[in-house]
Amino acid sequence: MQVQRTFDASTLNQNVVSALQQEVDLGVQALTRGSGEVAVTFFQSALNKLTAEQPFYDHLVHNLLLAYKLVIENLLKAGNTAMASDFLRAALRLEIRGEMAEDSVFVKKFADNFQSLGLVFFQNGRFDESLLCCRKAISVNPRQSSYVNLTNALTATRGRARLSDFTAEITPEQLGRHIFIACVPKSASTFLKNLLVNLTGYRDLFSVYAAGQSEHELYLPTLRDSAHLDTVTQQHCRASDANVHLMQAFDIRPIVLVRNIFDSVMSLLDFYTKQGAFYNTYFRADFQSLDQETRIDLLIDNVVPWYMQFVASWDLVEKEKRLEITWLRYEDLIGDKPAAIAEVLKFYGLGAQQKAVEAKIRETESEGRKIRFNKGIAGRGNTGLTGSQKEKIRRLSRYYPTTDFSRIGL
Repeated sequence: MQVQRTFDASTLNQNVVSALQQEVDLGVQALTRGSGEVAVTFFQSALNKLTAEQPFYDHLVHNLLLAYKLVIENLLKAGNTAMASDFLRAALRLEIRGEMAEDSVFVKKFADNFQSLGLVFFQNGRFDESLLCCRKAISVNPRQSSYVNLTNALTATRGRARLSDFTAEITPEQLGRHIFIACVPKSASTFLKNLLVNLTGYRDLFSVYAAGQSEHELYLPTLRDSAHLDTVTQQHCRASDANVHLMQAFDIRPIVLVRNIFDSVMSLLDFYTKQGAFYNTYFRADFQSLDQETRIDLLIDNVVPWYMQFVASWDLVEKEKRLEITWLRYEDLIGDKPAAIAEVLKFYGLGAQQKAVEAKIRETESEGRKIRFNKGIAGRGNTGLTGSQKEKIRRLSRYYPTTDFSRIGL
């Protein structure tokens, strides 16, 4: 409950001061005994007697919010969701406009009440109202902790995220252009990213908190810092709700790069064994002591499910039209690089002369180890995996009966 405070009333008519004091006292008493609607009446009446420039104005606004919150909670308990929504609309109009707008602790408490109200609506299955509360709280006092509730509300409503959900420092018109490669490992993604950087002159951006054993989830602080730039990003990320929301907000339309799953296993085996990439895994304590067949089994049991989830998640995003995406197969990329690059550029509304593309392809291929791109041999999985290993991979697809896995050779 808002603590009672004293303020300079020398500029007010004494009759007004007396009425204010009485209404505030009665409002606080009503809050104490749980009479929210009575408290609303008294605080509204008191607030109408003040302007934002007067010292107690913001405290009355906060008290009125507490009263609205109590009324809404009681209405939801009683199942009166329509009236609860009406009171919410009134609460959302409240603003801290006086001297307390500079008090970070006060503003935080004000925002926290909207977050709390959002949770109450969420728990009552009123997801649209919950989202409104989350957005109000963020507009008042944006904090990293706010985005957990925002993501839950956006997911529940299937609504689209807005740029204003995550930053007030830039407008949609000020956003740069973002080429984003959502890719499975060992799919020539580094080659594709470097080629696009060379072709466009866009900045190479890796938008994660940390790599190594971490999932390549989009990292909001990096997105904020680079939102105004033209960028190319390559990340091994599934279409989690959080990733999709950030892409919606920052106008990111991804290329989804995939590869034949059997060939992927063999390429991963080389990557872990010959290039020491097992150090970036949770297998690093024992991987080197395993024989080759066991290493392949390990990859099938532990890594291939991620590939399945990757394809299934992006397939669903496309079907639900949550993002505009374009698929690219490794086999098509290495089979005709100029044609594949032309399609990528077309997707982003960009263009380049074929000779320029071919020159940049040669330049990028000359980078050698930097791009970790082999000669593009397809079909190794057919001979490198046993029949039982291939069947084990095929059986994993049965968990996703609506997903099109033909893109990865299943």
